[in-house]
Amino acid sequence: MRNRELANSLHARYMVSFDPATRLGGGYKATYQGIGIAAYTLYSPTVIGTPCALYIFQGARLSDLTSRLGIGYEWNLGLSWGWHPTQAISTRCNVYINVALPITYHLTPHCHLSLTPDYTHFSNGDTRFPNSGANLFGLRLGATYLFNDTRTDISIRRFIEPSDELMHKPIRQRISYDIVAYGGWRADRFTEEGHFYLINERLPLGGIHLQPHYHLNNYFSLGCSLDWQLDSSLNLHQASRNNDNSITYSRPPLWQQMELGLSLRGEIRAPIFTLGIGCGINALKTGYDSSLLYTTFSLKAFVTERLFLYFGYRFNSVQYTQNLMCGMGVRL
Repeated sequence: MRNRELANSLHARYMVSFDPATRLGGGYKATYQGIGIAAYTLYSPTVIGTPCALYIFQGARLSDLTSRLGIGYEWNLGLSWGWHPTQAISTRCNVYINVALPITYHLTPHCHLSLTPDYTHFSNGDTRFPNSGANLFGLRLGATYLFNDTRTDISIRRFIEPSDELMHKPIRQRISYDIVAYGGWRADRFTEEGHFYLINERLPLGGIHLQPHYHLNNYFSLGCSLDWQLDSSLNLHQASRNNDNSITYSRPPLWQQMELGLSLRGEIRAPIFTLGIGCGINALKTGYDSSLLYTTFSLKAFVTERLFLYFGYRFNSVQYTQNLMCGMGVRL
């Protein structure tokens, strides 16, 4: 794949927002969410393919800069398909991630114009090598017509001030406890005598997070997480080289494939979805493949008030990217 590519995309989306008279609508008046499908052209269909993506999304207006001009945020997460395997992306199906900062001008109460810089990333999450990924930086122009006036004035201060509802609760009622169990797989590489070898098998992994959070208001919470992970791709070694030049590898003791860490976490809460980031220290740093520091990014999608689906990615300071995390959790 060349270093620079031109790209265009076409999106069809369905989105909803909650009635301000409801609990979620009253607490998150400027939030919208929905599902979308997109088709991309990178002008190299015979080499790269013509990828399509199916995704969920959520966004909100953060602040009104003037009486007519506002700024917000939006994220998209889903799956893409239709890729031709290349040296950048070796799989036909990949994760689709997009983040955007829409700038909206209210031409009339019903008609809005928007200018939206955005960033898009396609990757297989290191489930197979090579995986350099594809990154797109874009600029979207749009126009929206509202059949009823749903404009709600909102200040950025609303997102950082404690809410009246939480301020009147005792501290113990402002603390929640999340338990998450997840699994995944990854392709890995190991080092032997200064050389790196790739393993394109799908090696399984799994883990558990124990996460207490203190809710500052309806939108933000801070906390920590006890993170345990068992990864069968860690600290592998070459056992022998076969006649076809393939490599047989050996596994280390089980405790050398475990990681146990403590991380500080922050979460942005919204209807249905919660975004989280954590930065932690690994207490079980053993072997060449383990990292002292790690970072996690996660999305919780609540299917009930307490039960949620969990999607995330873990980065470390040795290999930078590490593994996807897909699972379920419960809020106590």
